[in-house]
Amino acid sequence: MKKKLYFFQVNYPYGKSAHIPYTAGQLAAYAFADKDVADNYNLENIFFLREPVDAVMDKIDEPFIVAFSTYIWNFNFNKTVAKMIKEKYPECIIVFGGHHVAPDGSLLEECHYIDYLLHGEGEVIFRRLMRALIGLDTAEEIPGISMRTSSGIITNPEMISGECDFPSPYLNGYFDKILKENPDTDFMALIETSRGCPNSCAYCDWSNMKSKIRKFPIERIYGEIEWVRDNRVYGLGSADSNFGMFKRDIEITDKIIEAKKATGRPVGFQTSYAKNSSRTVFEIGMKLEKSGMNKGITLSFQSMSDEVLKNIGRENISIDYYSELMSLYNNAGVATYTELILGLPGETTESLIDGIDRLLNLGQHNSIYIHNCEWLPCSIMGRKDYVEHYKIGTSHIPLNQPHREPDPDDTIPEWSSIVTSTYSMTNDDWRMMNLFSFAVQCYHHMGLLQFFALYLYNEGICSYKEFYTSLLDFILANPETVAGKTFSKINSHLDDVLSETGTLSCSDERFGKVLWPFEEYAYLCTVYEIEKFYDEISVFLKKFNIDKTVFDNLFEFQKNMPKQPFAEKISFDVSYDFLNYFKNTLDGKKTVLEPRPNTIRIDARPFNSWEEFAKIVAWYGRKDSNSTYIKQAYSEWRNNDNEQQ
Repeated sequence: MKKKLYFFQVNYPYGKSAHIPYTAGQLAAYAFADKDVADNYNLENIFFLREPVDAVMDKIDEPFIVAFSTYIWNFNFNKTVAKMIKEKYPECIIVFGGHHVAPDGSLLEECHYIDYLLHGEGEVIFRRLMRALIGLDTAEEIPGISMRTSSGIITNPEMISGECDFPSPYLNGYFDKILKENPDTDFMALIETSRGCPNSCAYCDWSNMKSKIRKFPIERIYGEIEWVRDNRVYGLGSADSNFGMFKRDIEITDKIIEAKKATGRPVGFQTSYAKNSSRTVFEIGMKLEKSGMNKGITLSFQSMSDEVLKNIGRENISIDYYSELMSLYNNAGVATYTELILGLPGETTESLIDGIDRLLNLGQHNSIYIHNCEWLPCSIMGRKDYVEHYKIGTSHIPLNQPHREPDPDDTIPEWSSIVTSTYSMTNDDWRMMNLFSFAVQCYHHMGLLQFFALYLYNEGICSYKEFYTSLLDFILANPETVAGKTFSKINSHLDDVLSETGTLSCSDERFGKVLWPFEEYAYLCTVYEIEKFYDEISVFLKKFNIDKTVFDNLFEFQKNMPKQPFAEKISFDVSYDFLNYFKNTLDGKKTVLEPRPNTIRIDARPFNSWEEFAKIVAWYGRKDSNSTYIKQAYSEWRNNDNEQQ
């Protein structure tokens, strides 16, 4: 009888959506391509969703090996299940691998029920371990393995990565059963077109695996895209660290677009683009935009501070090149977003605010995502010497994973470690940096006050920095207002993070059951009471002493631009050509505001519910700046001039 193998690569579902367990399938496909493995083992099941542990145990029978792929969203679940399996089947071999397995073998000291740890890329070493367990290899000689021996725990150096000519789990049927048994699930498939990363950013747990980029065979990639097409898999992502680095990535993009044209699947494509964004990435973005598959092109900086960049071992593209790229994408109408990480060593409140101000000056009005720095044990930042040198302090909080729906029956908590202090940042600094970042993301990039900020900057009245710092001061000083109440609640949540009793998201039944990051929560709360918000915020806006006629017209324009959940036909009169003025500004073109009476009309799409609005606009729409009507609004000139713009 063949020995039974079980895999665990579990994640939370996102409504009807779930990820195909690519890593587990990849390891299985390579292992079972070996005749000795295939003759001696049988793959019984790949668990990919969190289930009650009793239900999981009912599906496991006389296991020989149970292998767990670990990350922050399943680490405690995996440990709980592994311990239960070991107690019921003490002879079963328990194997842990993945990004959350620390490289020093310490997990074996903590968890007596784990037999082997695998470090780094897993295909070769997992196959060798399977062979060793049937006497065809020697476990102690396998690179990248931690295990117990008679002399104690050993950890072997990781293997030198070779080529990526591995069999495909998709094309070899390893996911067919999952799709057949879950016909109502919208699956996200993950493919690799290349592997490796030339960078060694301290915060990233790919950094310890710095290696040359190796390409997967193009035949495999095309075959997997066709599999996604033919199986009508909902979404497609690439696990590449630098998609767009190679010219052939344009051809791969063409193949993905052809698949969608044929069957409507995949509906979208997501990836991590090359860090030094190039013309190749631009061409890819253009193609995805035209096909309706673009989920936003990343122009990442992580920080605008030279001191921070030195501390984390990262080099950014030059400011001049970033400005050139912004103009290129804006002129082409391709949505971009820029990512920053809050809490990196060397960052201060002043440097973060100055960095955001600089990005706005450079024209990034589409979207900025400001992520809190998460301490990862397998990153350079996870090392003890790094923590001590930069005085890294963390808050251990419930899992920081927005947009998932909490399951009241899931009794196994997962945890995140958020950097809340460094040598350059106190807890109070961390709080203020977060509040400022939420304000900019909510009121600027989600459009609620963006047009006032753009006008004030264009006309030389005040900087973005001055506008948003004074806005935050006003909000915090007026807790009875819509914005004040919302930010008071967010501030209370930040208290909970610092005391390790809460996380960086919250739920609100008005907008569905999912967890919202605070900037999206603030946006939704504001839109929910939008008339009251604008009545209250007008007091703040009048402090900038804009000419009364201009102010009244600009205020009318601003309050009608944010999307509304149930609006259909919108029209309003203004005395200035605000529409062209702001469209040109958002495209990076300096324009003089002309007095020209016109009626602005918007054919809006009404939503069925607040929940649908929240999902489509606040969640899905952020990366392509989809929270205002600026793209679909048009003007009808008055004074007997019927020309439309």
